[in-house]
Amino acid sequence: MDKRFVVKGVDAHTPLAEAAPALLRSKAKPLFDLEAAARGGADMDAVHDMRVASRRLREAMRLLEPLYPRKEFRAWYRNVRAITRALGPVRDSDVFIDAFSRLGTQLGEAGRRYVAFAVGYRMGQREHELGVLNAVLGKLDLEESRRSFKALVDSPSDSAVADRTLAEFAHAEVAVRAATVFEAQPPALDEDNIASQHALRIDYKRLRYAVEAFAPCYGDAFDDVHAVLTAFQDTLGDLHDLHVFLDMVRLPERTEAAVRAGVSAEGISHVASLLEAHAHETFTDFAKLAAEHDPERLLAALLLPLSQTQGETHSVQPPEVADVRFVVGYVEETSGDPVAPDARETRGHRPRPERE
Repeated sequence: MDKRFVVKGVDAHTPLAEAAPALLRSKAKPLFDLEAAARGGADMDAVHDMRVASRRLREAMRLLEPLYPRKEFRAWYRNVRAITRALGPVRDSDVFIDAFSRLGTQLGEAGRRYVAFAVGYRMGQREHELGVLNAVLGKLDLEESRRSFKALVDSPSDSAVADRTLAEFAHAEVAVRAATVFEAQPPALDEDNIASQHALRIDYKRLRYAVEAFAPCYGDAFDDVHAVLTAFQDTLGDLHDLHVFLDMVRLPERTEAAVRAGVSAEGISHVASLLEAHAHETFTDFAKLAAEHDPERLLAALLLPLSQTQGETHSVQPPEVADVRFVVGYVEETSGDPVAPDARETRGHRPRPERE
């Protein structure tokens, strides 16, 4: 199993009350450790990694909330969400600058002029966004807050789910998220249904982060199912990036600003055409993934490893989940969820940071 998701002392049979503190501490550690590098702004990977860490921690908090005092846990969830949102615009700018800089290699002179304008414009925005990020992180004082977070997560309450094994609890939670994904996927296979593709990207992200949180239950089965979920999220993320870029290129005020700066309408049109072509090819990749990994097989890969508890194999039907459905301060961010990282350099995948 990927060593990043190993949590010392936690496995499928660990009681939830014992597993939850260790799981939350493991998700929070990179968030706290990356603060200094992210605040500097020069290390784009640190900004990206801290944002991913904040998202992983938020999903773990959603999952494990039933074990903790509602008021205190909700306050901490809001803090982590504020970090995600402050990091988002800086990371979005990094993604845009990187993707458009590489896009320029596939364009003629007119298209490259627009790319140069767009990259310069976004670099100016990034400076402002970095200032906002530092203000938010300074106000939260993560170094001081680290101790209070540890004290909170190390003291789970005696809830109705506390005595379940981690695998029993995980089985219910993963089943719910998988059902959401499989229900949302058919509409997203219509290439023109961009809204459904965006919503499905978020559903796959939540399912993937849940599987990551429960990785100690999967053992050797983790890497294969995680790779499939990552492929779906990456491909849908690339598609979302391209749609966002197209919307940006087509904004009338952005077009007018580019023309005033000496960019020709021909150059803007060339960029839009290239983005459209990449979006079509990326959608084709998504459709191929969906055909290769049908829901029935993927559901079995997600749930069967979690059904093996105390040496017994249970049905893949999820246990009762009504008592764990409360979600901490959760608002689905379908419209405000920031652009995820790197669109493709060419139609082949290049090595890149982990998808958010």
